Amino acid sequence: MKVSVNKWLDLVDRAGWTAIQAASGALLAYIVTNNFTWEQALTVVGTATLVAVLKVIVGQKTGTDETGALIGQPVIEPPPK
Repeated sequence: MKVSVNKWLDLVDRAGWTAIQAASGALLAYIVTNNFTWEQALTVVGTATLVAVLKVIVGQKTGTDETGALIGQPVIEPPPK
């Protein structure tokens, strides 16, 4: 069974969720502390999102299959052949 992965949707999904998670953490830090500015929050979210995008690109180009996984094992079962 051939598995096909839409690389753009994969990138948007993975990096998008990372951005949401980072934004949630930055928002919490902003609410809880008095020393966390919006500029710092945007820097945190932007950096996390950029790292996620780079990870997906590297995974898609160097992984053992088309899934973009870097853990050395297929993330889809049964593994693509």
